[in-house]
Amino acid sequence: MNLGFNFTQLQTLFAAETTEPVGNGALTTRAHVFVIAVTLLSVFFIVRLVRRHKLRTKYSLLWIAVAVALATIAVFPGLLEAVSQAAGVYYPPATFLILSVGFLFLIVVHFSWEFSRSEERIRTLAEDLALLRAAHEELTEQMRAQTSGSSSEDADSEP
Repeated sequence: MNLGFNFTQLQTLFAAETTEPVGNGALTTRAHVFVIAVTLLSVFFIVRLVRRHKLRTKYSLLWIAVAVALATIAVFPGLLEAVSQAAGVYYPPATFLILSVGFLFLIVVHFSWEFSRSEERIRTLAEDLALLRAAHEELTEQMRAQTSGSSSEDADSEP
């Protein structure tokens, strides 16, 4: 089965790669291929979760956007360097780390907000359920009293 992917070309690409460190925080070709592969696997995993209804669509769009951003950085490495220089950061991976930590902070705050909203909804639903149960028990008692009262009246009126 040929999926249009030739592993020998990939091996040749990795073999041609030098083992010398790349200066100035730039990514090697091997690192670019790795980031692209991780990005594609991430998108595949996200789509799989959505299709199995394990991940809501609004969250899947967020994570697919993150995967696209990673792919953009992998395909256009100069973009991260340009953003780093514009921000005054001299080491581009530090810019990536700062942006990643900031993004994860926003995600945590958002999920905390969602959790708080869910807690409030659950509390309200629990209160409503308690009120409904109390009303149901009251109505059940009234019906029992009426049926027992009418059955005792029927027994008294028979000769």
